[in-house]
Amino acid sequence: MEEKNTKKLIQEFFKEAVIKEEKELITISEVKPEFEEFIGKKSPYKLVFDIETHNKIRDSELIMQGSYFLQAIRDYLNDKGETSKQKILIKPEINEIKIPKGYKVEEIKEEGLQYFAELTFLTTYQYLNEKKQIIRKTITKGKEILEIKTEDYKTQEGINQELENTGLDEEYKTAKNKLKTQINSETKQIRSHLREKLEKELERIRTHYHKQIKEKDEELERCEEKIKKLKSKLKHTYYDRDIRILTMLIKESIERLENLKKKSYKERLIAEEKFHLVDAIEKHVLSIKNSLMNITIFYYQTYELTIKKEGKTKKIIYDPILKKQE
Repeated sequence: MEEKNTKKLIQEFFKEAVIKEEKELITISEVKPEFEEFIGKKSPYKLVFDIETHNKIRDSELIMQGSYFLQAIRDYLNDKGETSKQKILIKPEINEIKIPKGYKVEEIKEEGLQYFAELTFLTTYQYLNEKKQIIRKTITKGKEILEIKTEDYKTQEGINQELENTGLDEEYKTAKNKLKTQINSETKQIRSHLREKLEKELERIRTHYHKQIKEKDEELERCEEKIKKLKSKLKHTYYDRDIRILTMLIKESIERLENLKKKSYKERLIAEEKFHLVDAIEKHVLSIKNSLMNITIFYYQTYELTIKKEGKTKKIIYDPILKKQE
């Protein structure tokens, strides 16, 4: 599944280059000079996805998590949303237009240009040892999300002079809101899974250190109790040899007790526990990163129809993509 997502990312990133895909190899040529300069290597690039194939094919790039080539793509994408324009070549179909009864179409002429934006985002989820990437495309016009399959239309590279610079603030905001909704929906299960794992890990750490602290407290208590017993026994001892032995044992026990108190086991264990609790929480955080890969502005011609009926003339403005008429 990870390899499939990675291939999708690569194909999307190099969509304007020439991609040749074979069984074990993807060859990419005619890459933009900007990327060639960024990565420090001219195309073509031979991309493989396993070490055995990498060893067989000379000058190939091994694509796997953490590989230099894949990281270079991600670094290049960061905050680099490029904008391009595509012109949709489309004529109105008369049978799609609602012509009032009795009217006939007298003339069809170009009325003006309309546009919509396709924004492509790369979302990276990272948590524990997992890393997941998803590419999403959203088509928007103002505050509206459009369900349009751009691949169904014939297009050509847009001409800047044909369509003046358009502000895409509203389209970007709309696409980001949709992205946020999608991410919230997708991460519900991941967050629930992480929460369960974190609770178990925190409980394990707390149990471990509770046991350790209790054992250290008990060791102090045992040492203090031993000293009391030895001192009590010394009071009822009359033989010099036994007195010397008991006195030595009491001295050793007191030194041990002082050492236990000096080392402050409890405070050190509490500090250790706090460190491991914070570390566990940080490891179970879900990291989400969104990068805008590119924006494509699609524009097209709308049309004005002149219709007549018994000397009466009406005008219809028709949008052949949205199938709307005024």
